[in-house]
Amino acid sequence: MKKTHTRYLVEIPTHEYQDKKVYYVIKVTNLDTKDFKEVKKRYSELESIHYKILEWINIFKIKIPQLQFPKKKILFSTNLSEESIIKRRCELQQYFNGVFQHPELQSLGSIEEFIPVTKNRNLPEQNQINQNSNNQWSEIEALKKSYLAKYENQVFSLPQQKPQQQIKQQYSFKFVEHAFIDNSAIYTIEITDHYANKSWKFNQRYQDLKENHRQLKKIKINFELPEFPQKKVINSMDNNDLKDRKTQLEVYLNSIFKYHELVQSNLMVFFIAKSQLDGNEIGCRSKGPSQTTLENSSIQSQTNNLDQNDDFDPKQPRKITC
Repeated sequence: MKKTHTRYLVEIPTHEYQDKKVYYVIKVTNLDTKDFKEVKKRYSELESIHYKILEWINIFKIKIPQLQFPKKKILFSTNLSEESIIKRRCELQQYFNGVFQHPELQSLGSIEEFIPVTKNRNLPEQNQINQNSNNQWSEIEALKKSYLAKYENQVFSLPQQKPQQQIKQQYSFKFVEHAFIDNSAIYTIEITDHYANKSWKFNQRYQDLKENHRQLKKIKINFELPEFPQKKVINSMDNNDLKDRKTQLEVYLNSIFKYHELVQSNLMVFFIAKSQLDGNEIGCRSKGPSQTTLENSSIQSQTNNLDQNDDFDPKQPRKITC
């Protein structure tokens, strides 16, 4: 039987003002069950979701038509014009209807937030299975396998069964560098596979690590996950602030990888493989520019690439999110 996918309709019927900021009321309806959910988001939040979608498409090489996100107004704030806000609502509605046409994108955590919970328990069995899988990491299993198969020659370390009489955990992490892009911290992480005696570096955002933790919480385990460091605003000029945050994230990752059940999960297998594809092995010869430095990182600003020569007054501390 051909697999059918849940159909959704996106509407943005109105907007609200909170603290002089515009919030769009986004209504997503499951056309099969008629269940719906409303979410309020600012334009900047929706733009961040768009960039996450683009990253998702790039990672898994998903072949879909280009998604056109409504451009940001440069000269005038939409807050000043009711007419422009209504026009923006129509543009955003068209954009998200385009997104929901592609089942591959419905498993992305940022999109999952919009999906209504099915209340009708009398659904046909196949539709119920599809509804559940939309909200699980397992929905991308085929994409993950295809992705790893394509790059298998570049992956030199994967989680293994723990050798007998081996007390040391397979992977350990060390946060060795950081930089700021779009007022967000990017961390260079060194990872060592103690079984294979190999090390490599890769770059990661706080939000990516948080998303990974959110997916980990869906795995059925008989113990509590280590606590993920909470989001906070820190002073980019305060070395103690940055050192503390890197230490917290380093402790978190090393704690997660103490649990063999988690290391062997599909999610962690993918995490390890992708870290190698995005990074570079320490001590190996690279055929191209090393991706271990933040200047050459595949994580780049959506507005401007990191430029060491940008006009920046070091006396003015920035507030960044990490």
